[in-house]
Amino acid sequence: MSNIRLRLISEEDKCSCKGYNLDKLIQPQILIVLAKQDLHGYSIIQELENNGFVLGEKVDKTGVYRALKTLEDKGMVHFEWVLDEPGPAKKKYMITEKGVECLNNWVQTLENYKELLEKIIMSAKNVLGEGV
Repeated sequence: MSNIRLRLISEEDKCSCKGYNLDKLIQPQILIVLAKQDLHGYSIIQELENNGFVLGEKVDKTGVYRALKTLEDKGMVHFEWVLDEPGPAKKKYMITEKGVECLNNWVQTLENYKELLEKIIMSAKNVLGEGV
């Protein structure tokens, strides 16, 4: 199979119509996890996988760390270095007050999207002749 065809197949698999490009949804998921307890990055990933917050088999680990950096830059999470545990120093992430406010905003935003998504699904089914 040619490289072009392989690239096209992988690009099709990454289509947002298959749920691939919903990376912003990782932010509220991280905030939910950190609202429960302060955790290291790897533990956050494990919690996301254990709580069923994954569309697919595995969490995009790089995406989680990228989201943590974004949330940190926005003041929604902060970290402290943990030096007293075995192994190399680790960052322990904590949600901030601003992060809790953001999570509250996410709840309302997702409720609004849920209503919109239900309308889109119903309209798509009607157009496709599947009815409701």
